[in-house]
Amino acid sequence: MKVALLSIVLVWMQPAFAAGHAAFHEAYDQLLRTYWRPPVVVNGIPTTVLDYAALKRDAAAPDSLYRRALDALARTDPGRLSGDEAKAFWINAYNIGAIRLVVDNYPVDSIRSLKISLLKYPWSKKAVTIGGRPYSLREIEKDILLPRFGDPRIVFAVSCAAVSCPDRMPEAFAGDLLDRQLEALLQRFFANPAKGARLDRLRGVLTLSWILKKDADLFEEQYGGVLAFVRPYLPREDRDWLLGRQVEIRYFDHDWTLNDLAQADR
Repeated sequence: MKVALLSIVLVWMQPAFAAGHAAFHEAYDQLLRTYWRPPVVVNGIPTTVLDYAALKRDAAAPDSLYRRALDALARTDPGRLSGDEAKAFWINAYNIGAIRLVVDNYPVDSIRSLKISLLKYPWSKKAVTIGGRPYSLREIEKDILLPRFGDPRIVFAVSCAAVSCPDRMPEAFAGDLLDRQLEALLQRFFANPAKGARLDRLRGVLTLSWILKKDADLFEEQYGGVLAFVRPYLPREDRDWLLGRQVEIRYFDHDWTLNDLAQADR
């Protein structure tokens, strides 16, 4: 009798988990489209932003996109997902977790605010619940995304909610579009000379995002170094100029200011 009851419960839960994933993607996608804003300049850096003030205000409503997305995520069984669908799901889960850390403590001027973490390290805090289990951002990136999928582009797709990170897209990542979305994100990022890549031909210096320095081991293992990874994303004239030349690689200082409309330079 107990076995029969368990089977009935599991059969009942399966469509609920599937519906949870679809509902999460739909609500999160709508959330981004609603609160994403085109590029502004923050501390001299052009960057897309979110309207966190409006998101915080609207999040209080029980039927808000914010609540609907988080509630659906809590009902999702990630074990039922595979391939690019699973990769896109976990990236989206990470990114809404970063948004939640900010929204639940807003107003803040950085995800490293003391209001979020006294150690200024929010990545170890439980940020989001998935399938009934709480996860930190660090768990999602370091224990699931990178070891499972082995794709260095992930470190640019997961949002650090800062102006020096790649510009966010006004849409959720989707399994059937994922490769195209990741490539477009990287093309835009390395075309930004204020935070992605800047080549000084006179001095022979290529300045790159600090993210490449932080995760240098990933690019060394799979590409033979950060330059080999970055080169295909640079403008053609820069790619051609770099061929056969030695350059000094430097890194931008990482600006942790929140990618928030309220932080735009006046």
